[in-house]
Amino acid sequence: MKRITFYIMLLAALLLLTGCGSTEPVQDPHPDWDEAWFRVSPDVGVEAPAGFAFNESNDVMSPDGLYYATWTAGEGRDITNAQGREAVVYDAQIYVLVKVCDDKAEAEADVSEWMAREKSSYETAPETELTAAGQAFRVLPLIKGSEDNPYGRGVAAFAVRENTAITVELLCADAWTGDLESTLGAFLNGFHYGN
Repeated sequence: MKRITFYIMLLAALLLLTGCGSTEPVQDPHPDWDEAWFRVSPDVGVEAPAGFAFNESNDVMSPDGLYYATWTAGEGRDITNAQGREAVVYDAQIYVLVKVCDDKAEAEADVSEWMAREKSSYETAPETELTAAGQAFRVLPLIKGSEDNPYGRGVAAFAVRENTAITVELLCADAWTGDLESTLGAFLNGFHYGN
């Protein structure tokens, strides 16, 4: 009984302490941004792409500077992946990963690592360049994935903006009939940057 009382008192103290701190409201770094834009990170906003619905985001790694969001097209299908875990696969899915680094050199190293990972997961075509919304991207066509990959093809774009590494993947199953490059280009033109 003493142990339960101790835990209740500890919980009450923690709840009281969470109320302590600054009463100043957190300032929005970009109050002029459209409320419809999804903020992947504090300085990267994205307009919803035509034909895609927002799926999920995760900023749990934001203390480490890492932000993640996805958009999907088509109906989700449940699958069990090669590791035995259940997942939902769509006709097409866009993944956005933004990492705020200590400096530009670290951001460039992250982009190089991400590109190498794509090349080890997919057969790729030669890299091209694309400028969208004022930002230069390196674009890597993903021609063919492994047999156990539910997304057999796609295209990925990589950029460094000051100290920020950005990657965008558009992956699709065979059922998706959209054009990869034009869809990716339209999506990248919907990016907004605060730095």
